[in-house]
Amino acid sequence: MQPTRVLVIEDDLIFLDTLSSILRLKLPDAQIDTADSALASVERIRSTDYAAILCDAHQPRLEGLGFVRAVHKIRPECPVLLLLEKQHEDLSRQALEAGAYDVLVRPVEESTFVFAVRRAVEVSQLRGHVKREETRFVASVGHILHDLEVLYGAYGLRAHFEAFMDSM
Repeated sequence: MQPTRVLVIEDDLIFLDTLSSILRLKLPDAQIDTADSALASVERIRSTDYAAILCDAHQPRLEGLGFVRAVHKIRPECPVLLLLEKQHEDLSRQALEAGAYDVLVRPVEESTFVFAVRRAVEVSQLRGHVKREETRFVASVGHILHDLEVLYGAYGLRAHFEAFMDSM
């Protein structure tokens, strides 16, 4: 099984080091990757399966909302947490509507920060588990339908089921 990976994106290198150090201490089983640019991280996100992504919302060349939308297109199942400089209800609402999993506001307490990231990782793991179980279930139903086709000559059951699943 692959290690849980979390990506932290922050253009303030000292704060980036602080956030990643906290996560390495509090989530010892997770691999914490860092980046200093949201725009540069998009390709990495395309090629790497992250359980959660934390991004400073105020990035040069790619603001937080645009980043959330980009990640949502690439990996819709990956939770993205945005970190805002100050409380801004309209921006928080827009971020959540764009697909952000959660919005944190600076200064964020360490326990709140770790709890939010841990919760996002758990959600990601649960989504993966549900996806694997769904795949197993669909395969089992396919085998059962095949057996029914053979036993009762009711050919086409599996094709109808597959068409039904494709329409969902």
